[in-house]
Amino acid sequence: MYSILKNKLTGFVMFITICVPVRAQVLTYDSIKSAIIQSNPMLQMYSNQAKSFDAMATGAKAWDAPQIGFGFFMTPYQTSYWKPQTQTVDGMNSMMPGMGNLMIQGKQMIPNPSKLRANQTYLSAMSSVELETQRTAANDLMAEAKMNYNEIQIIDKKIKILTEAEKTLQVMITMGEKNMAYNQESLASIYKAKSQQALLKKDRAMLESERSRNLYMINTAMNRSKNILFDVDTTIVVKEYEKDVLDTSDILFNRSDLAAIDKNIRVTQLKQTAEAYKSRPDFGIEYGHMFAFGANPNQFTLMGMVTVPIAPWSSKMYKSNVTAAIYEIKAMQNEKDAIINESVGKLYGLQNEIKSTKYQLELYETVLLPSIRKTYDVSMIAYAQNTGELFETLDARMNLQMTQMQYYDILLKLLTLQAEYEKQLQLY
Repeated sequence: MYSILKNKLTGFVMFITICVPVRAQVLTYDSIKSAIIQSNPMLQMYSNQAKSFDAMATGAKAWDAPQIGFGFFMTPYQTSYWKPQTQTVDGMNSMMPGMGNLMIQGKQMIPNPSKLRANQTYLSAMSSVELETQRTAANDLMAEAKMNYNEIQIIDKKIKILTEAEKTLQVMITMGEKNMAYNQESLASIYKAKSQQALLKKDRAMLESERSRNLYMINTAMNRSKNILFDVDTTIVVKEYEKDVLDTSDILFNRSDLAAIDKNIRVTQLKQTAEAYKSRPDFGIEYGHMFAFGANPNQFTLMGMVTVPIAPWSSKMYKSNVTAAIYEIKAMQNEKDAIINESVGKLYGLQNEIKSTKYQLELYETVLLPSIRKTYDVSMIAYAQNTGELFETLDARMNLQMTQMQYYDILLKLLTLQAEYEKQLQLY
């Protein structure tokens, strides 16, 4: 009895669980931004690349490995010379010493300390370029994610409009079919209403497909499963960027791509210094110990060495690299000026477009939408009271829906312009 009751209770709970719709998680743009910064593989790539340069810098002051040698030194080919030999001189026996040496040798080159410091400083600065490039990549990812997020917000509002339109059309169709029994409605009007209902379903399917694409894009940026569903915040924020007073210093302060160019110029200057230091000599020391064969005494060699990098045949490379760095720095400065000039022009253009788009929205909000909605309301009341025709009511319904969709198209354009403006100023 207990097991039967338990099974029934379990089945009831499962039925309730299945019937209750599961709401998708609501993600704000800020939470998406945090997830992208933490998990996006492209951003992690730049971070690891910066760490690799830091690791290289830690070993920049290392010396070359010492060299150790072992072998014969000034040793004759005939082995008979390797040991003392007996020879008669003036009737007396005497010993001739053996010839040759067994040699152990060690050599160590000592690089110029100024070269090592310059190279280490150069490698240490390279990681800063990667980190600024990472911020630039993050800005691009955030701008794209924001645009996709805004598209989902607008699509949700459009789907809501279509849902309401479908319900209204179904009411009209039901009323029209009832009126047909009393010869108060034509079959053509019913077919027209049903065709509009089919078009609404088609538009809804297209919007849902577009919404899924935007979800995939955002999930991809967050580096998680592409099929995870989520809802977005319904609050739409319209900002007054058209009133901003543009200043070049704002661009210089915020833009990481410009900061990356500045860091790259600094890195190139440090590389130029490291190349110039190649004109300074390196040093070396060599020591060898010889074990002589026979009765000869043991011997040693001790030598100091210095490179001569100022020789004409060896100085051409680093001199040409120093000269090349001068032009490379000038090229990067030109690139920076070009980016600033282009960005300022884009920002002025965006401000003008934002102002124009807001004016269009105001016209829709204050004139077009209220007028068309009143037309629809009057037509719907007349049809409900059997004083109007279904054809006119359907046209009024379609005009209202079309105007509402146009309004949200313009609103999406405004949000896209805002996102592009924020991208130019790196305000993610």
